[in-house]
Amino acid sequence: MSKLFAVLGLLLATAFCAPACAQSAPDAWHLGARGGVVVTDENYNNDGTLWALTIGRSFGPQYVVELEFSADTLDFGIDYGLKHRAIAINHLTINREPLWDPYFLIGIGLIEFDAPPGVATRSGTDAMFNLGIGGQWELVAPERVMLRADLRLRYDRNDTRQPGQNGFGDGILSVGLTIPFGR
Repeated sequence: MSKLFAVLGLLLATAFCAPACAQSAPDAWHLGARGGVVVTDENYNNDGTLWALTIGRSFGPQYVVELEFSADTLDFGIDYGLKHRAIAINHLTINREPLWDPYFLIGIGLIEFDAPPGVATRSGTDAMFNLGIGGQWELVAPERVMLRADLRLRYDRNDTRQPGQNGFGDGILSVGLTIPFGR
C-alpha cells in the first residue's frame, strides 16, 4: 500500500508543479515541514508524534490548495507502536491580517495504518478527513520564511476497536516552517 501512496504522491506533485513556470505575481508555491503531537482520546495526553511535509499553491491572497504527506507513531506512553502514513489534499481559506494570517483548513485523503503484533487487524487503508484552524507568522521579511501552527481534527473511517483506532478522530497540534517560492 505504501507504493500506492508514493505513486499517487508523485502524480499529484507533478500536476501541482507543472504550471510553476507560468505563475503570475500574486500566486505562489510553497514548501512546508511541520512536527507535532497527536491526541487520540478525551484524556488530552500526548499519545504520539506526527511529521508532515506539504507542497501548495496560493490562488490569490485568500485561497491555498496543498498536498500533504504525513506520518505518525502512536505509543500511548507504553511503546505501543501504531503507525500511520497519510496523503491529503487540503484547502486553506486565509484571512490576511497585518501581523499574522489566520486560516481555516478542510481536507480529504487516505490514511494507512500498521498495528503492532497481537491485534486482529494488523494493517489497512481508510478514507480521511481534516478540519482545522491555524495561523502563520512572517519570520523573514518579506514573506521569505513563515512560522506555521495549526490545530486540527483528523477523522478516518477506521473502527477496528484497538487503541488509537476507535473512530472518534485524532486531535493534532503541529508547528513548522513554510517557505514560499515561484513568485
